[in-house]
Amino acid sequence: MRTFLDRARTLFDRATALLFALFLLALAVLAAYAMGVALDIAAADAAGRTATVAPHGDDNGDGRIDEDESGWDCTTMGNRRCGPAPAPVTIVLPVDCTGPGGCTVEGLPAECRNARDATVLCVTVASRPGGPALLRSLPHRPGTPAYAAALRTLDAETHPRY
Repeated sequence: MRTFLDRARTLFDRATALLFALFLLALAVLAAYAMGVALDIAAADAAGRTATVAPHGDDNGDGRIDEDESGWDCTTMGNRRCGPAPAPVTIVLPVDCTGPGGCTVEGLPAECRNARDATVLCVTVASRPGGPALLRSLPHRPGTPAYAAALRTLDAETHPRY
């Protein structure tokens, strides 16, 4: 006579076998589906049809987003400047070469005297709000290479952002 535990063990063994069979069946269905998808892709490639996905905002479909396309974000892409490039600023100062001490430039800020090759950049920085005070705070003497380098850094820091 079979005991209750023997019957429970037999029932458990049958349930386990049934679950294993269902697992194998599901695995076979997934394998068949994957094989069908792979065959469809191979058939499409053989027929010369390929599917390409362009990024969102890539208007011409070349695989990258260029500056004039709808997906371009000027605040995070490229040189991070939005809008057209600013027009160059021309500063004209009258030069007087009639005196005995050589040429003098009328209107040249005192901070830019003796700036030599960096005179134009110095005048540009001096023309910005707070520029003369910033020029006076530079630790280098005008006309030295260190002054020109510090002036370029100051120009980059105070240049208006677009």
